[in-house]
Amino acid sequence: MAGHGPADMGRRLLAMATAAMPPSRRDWGRAISAELAYARSRREQARLVLGAVRVALLPPPGVADYARDAARSAALAATVYVPLGLGLYLGNVVFPSPEDRLVGDLALDTYLLAVLLVAGALARRASARPAAPVIAGMAAGLVLAVLGMATFAVIDNAFLSVVSHQQGMIDGFRESGMTSMRAYINGHLEATAPGVALFGTIAGAFLAPLGAALAPEATIAWSRLRHLLGH
Repeated sequence: MAGHGPADMGRRLLAMATAAMPPSRRDWGRAISAELAYARSRREQARLVLGAVRVALLPPPGVADYARDAARSAALAATVYVPLGLGLYLGNVVFPSPEDRLVGDLALDTYLLAVLLVAGALARRASARPAAPVIAGMAAGLVLAVLGMATFAVIDNAFLSVVSHQQGMIDGFRESGMTSMRAYINGHLEATAPGVALFGTIAGAFLAPLGAALAPEATIAWSRLRHLLGH
């Protein structure tokens, strides 16, 4: 039947793949469509069609590069979170305090600040794209926020008898009017999780570029310090 052979199916599939390509690639897709008419074998036709489909499915180069920036930064955040998660466990379970500890909060904030700055500096070193530190910072901030909330969820539920003695928990539970401390804690976590994730993402978007901008100055300062200490 005319119009339903392998060549016609290949042209249709190639036309669909070309339509799905980013605008910058569609001229290439049209060129492949023209070349398809001169293909001498079904194998060559299949190669052209599959190549066009592969290009259509791949993200544009810039997007793919930014995805790699985000993935590297997310992996960094997950790695450096390990001591932070351990610190949260020690501070809330092993060495609990009825009162919030200012020193611990300051140490936590300083650590998070340093991680986001470093994420931006590493992104700038790995890529010259202007938005790379922003993307890296957003990824790192989001991962840190998610892991932090997940850690609190595990600690608060697995060690409820310990956490429930914290003064902040006691005051909040009384004000809530609820009858279950576990329900109060989980409800509080669910309510605050989106805000924490958003805050972490925004903080990363602002702080990582700052780290990228400060990285050259920090490198120079470190080199000078080593030179002075060497003499």
